[in-house]
Parts: sequence; structure tokens; C-alpha cells
Amino acid sequence: MALPARLLAATCLVSAAVLALSGCAGDEPAADGAGKEPAIGSIAKLSSTEGLKFPVAAYEVTSDQQYQVKKAQDRLIEQCMKRYGFDYVRPAPTPPSRNDASSRVYGLASAKDAAQFGYASPRRATDPAPAKRQPAAPLSRTGQTVLNGVDLVAEAEAKKAGKAAAPTNEPKSQSEAEKAPGSGIMVNGKEVPVGGCGRESALKLFAPDPGAVDILFVFNLGGEAESRALEDSRVRKATAKWSRCMADSGFTTSSPDNVQPDLGLEGKLSSPEAITIAKADVACKTEVNYIGIRYAVQTAYERLLVEEHAETLALFRQQTQDRLRLAAQLNG
Repeated sequence: MALPARLLAATCLVSAAVLALSGCAGDEPAADGAGKEPAIGSIAKLSSTEGLKFPVAAYEVTSDQQYQVKKAQDRLIEQCMKRYGFDYVRPAPTPPSRNDASSRVYGLASAKDAAQFGYASPRRATDPAPAKRQPAAPLSRTGQTVLNGVDLVAEAEAKKAGKAAAPTNEPKSQSEAEKAPGSGIMVNGKEVPVGGCGRESALKLFAPDPGAVDILFVFNLGGEAESRALEDSRVRKATAKWSRCMADSGFTTSSPDNVQPDLGLEGKLSSPEAITIAKADVACKTEVNYIGIRYAVQTAYERLLVEEHAETLALFRQQTQDRLRLAAQLNG
């Protein structure tokens, strides 16, 4: 099952350098209580996902904030490269565009969009094509070494011999990096940081101290709530009702999350066939109140997780504000 757009969008914050960060502080969402179904009270009749508010969303980073942080990380990389004598300029990141993520959080929900676009994204259909990013100026072999913290040629040769060409015990925070042994790679009389300028920029923004909460913590929390909700008997019952409704319209599919692969719509999301199926999909969701049930259940699980991880979430929020202040200083 694909992650809903609300959660998938969170990954835009994570650059390749950030993905290398592991072991950051912050408890992982636990599975305790996964078998218990929380009370949800009365369930509202919902035929749209627009304007829905989720408990976890209060801690998420907006697309504009992600953009500002990405720009700041580029500035840090450029500053680091400058220390080693390289006038390296990163390509400008793509600015955020109109976001229709909330309209697809539980799959297709808009009857208007279904009739006009089928399963295709209205944003992709109506937004102008993004401007092509100018590639960064090519770096010499030494410049690549400073950026990545390893000589790429030496790395390839080391891999053939089953060895590592760079330190494998990378520091997990910037304060640790400043105290730990360096990479041993000297460029213009200075030692290259472990992981290069790419990793240094990530540590300065996302893990300045050992107490940094994993940048993916909120994303994982939302994913945990969604996973629990999908296994909840009330959502499973609503999904079964929706599936029977679709079958009555002549379409055999197991859940709203699997319509496209089940019915072979990949590559033809706005075809006449897709539009016909999309209209039935939305009508069945409305008939069985699929959105209302799924929202009520997921919200209940999110509230539980927010309460369980309140201390970590408060720390995450504070660190996010610190990160945004640093980004504002770097971006001018």
C-alpha cells in the first residue's frame, strides 16, 4: 500500500545527506497497545478530505519550511567547500508549488476531480511545468572528495577489495564530530570532515547535538497511526463495504489504496476508463462513509501516540524552530 500524500510529502525534507544520519536521539514509535482499539465516539459523515486536521500534523514541517531548510543546507555546503578552496554553488532548489496532498490523504475523494482528471493529480495537470534546475558546476576529483568525504576512485578500488575507503563510524551529531577523530583526508592543509561537506551540513541542521530527535520521527509516528488504523476492525469493515460497492459497479478491487494496481490503471490515470472507475470510487466512499470512518479511527490512534510521545514531540517542535531560525540566518 502506498503512503498517503500527507505522509509522503514529509520525505521531501530529507536529503541524501540526512538519510545517512542514523541513531539520532528520540524514542521510536512503539507498538505497545497496537491490539487495542480506541474509542472514537460519533462518526461524522464526510465526503471530502479538505480541511481535515490530524493531531500529528501539528508537528509536521510545511513545504515552505522544507524549502527554506533545503536552501540553508545548500548554503552550509557552500560555506564548507569554501574552507577548502572551492567556489562551489549549489543549484537553487525548486520552490514549493500548490499542494493538493490533503485531497488524496485517503485516495480520491473529490467527485469533481474524479470526473475531470480521473486518478491523475489536479496539481500536475494545472500547475506550469517546473523550471529546469541548472546543474552545479562540475567538481574535480578533489572537490568530490571534500563534498562526499571520500575519494570516489579510492572508494571503488576499496570496494573491489572488500574494504572501506572512508571511516565507517560516522559521528551522529555535529558536537560529536567536532570532538571525534577526523577522516584522515587532507585537502589544502585541512582535514576533510567525516562524510564530507554534505554530512557536515546535515549534522549542523538536523543533529547539532546528541539530543537531536530523528528528523523522521513525526513522519514515522503518522505512519504508525495509519498502520494501526488500517488494521482496526472498523476501518476493515468500511473497506469491505466499499469493495462490495465497487463490485456492484463492475470493478473488483480490495481497497481504495489498491485501485490503480488492481484495475491496471498505471500509465492511464486520466483515461476514460479511469474516470469511470474514479467516479464509482468516490460514490462508494460517500455511500459507506469511508472517509468519515477512516478519519475518526486514525485520529484516535494519532491522539494516543501524541500523548505517549508528548515529551519527544515537544523537543522535536523546539528543535524545528531552532532549525528554522538557523535557516533564516543562513538564507539572509
